[in-house]
Amino acid sequence: MTNIIINADDFGYCEGVNQGVISAYKNGVVTSCSIMAGMPGFNQAVKLLNENKGLGCGVHMTLSCYKPVLDTHKTLVDESGYFFRRITKEKSMEFDLDEVYLELCSQIDKAIGAGVKISHLDSHHHIHTLEEFRPVIEKILEKYKLPIRGGFEYEISYDKVVPLIDSFYGENISNDYFNNNIDDIKKFKVVDIMSHPAFVDAFLSKSTSYSIQRTLEHEILTSFELKQFFEDNNINLINYNNIGESEGI
Repeated sequence: MTNIIINADDFGYCEGVNQGVISAYKNGVVTSCSIMAGMPGFNQAVKLLNENKGLGCGVHMTLSCYKPVLDTHKTLVDESGYFFRRITKEKSMEFDLDEVYLELCSQIDKAIGAGVKISHLDSHHHIHTLEEFRPVIEKILEKYKLPIRGGFEYEISYDKVVPLIDSFYGENISNDYFNNNIDDIKKFKVVDIMSHPAFVDAFLSKSTSYSIQRTLEHEILTSFELKQFFEDNNINLINYNNIGESEGI
């Protein structure tokens, strides 16, 4: 049997994302999410987690969206105090790794302090997988000892890495996606399938070009047909908290 984690990224981004994620959990196949500690919707997201105890929640570490949790950085932000929107290899090499470590730990600690039972770690734009940040991620894993989403550019000696399928995105979003990719999905005992369900609100539409596509993701992830497809193909829906029950990673 294949155990899949349908993880909704960007929880806490804004109200539209928060409500879309909760809807995809309550009415669909989303089993897990990952929260952004520095975003405007963080407090609402924490409240919603308290009301939906079965939804697993990790931390969506970010260095490339909105503002950091800490306001002391010199290399991570622009002159207005916002993160740089995209982190190229060249830009990442300008970052002070001590600042990166302190910021990511602060995001994790903010979630812990808000009462979130953290199930795992992943990141916005997959920044945790970049070779340039390897020393930081290794220190974070040593400190928190949490499962982490895979997709690394480098070899990592860690026994809690969950494989990632990140192709349910952009032009690949369709009602046939899971049927078309079932062979790849079934190669794994446990796999994280990244998703971004949401309802579009003003903040989302103004802050990212990836907005309307999220409503299509929500429609697919809440369809009866997809639930039935998983049952017919002997696919079990879990979250990161259930990994031990699924005989490990």
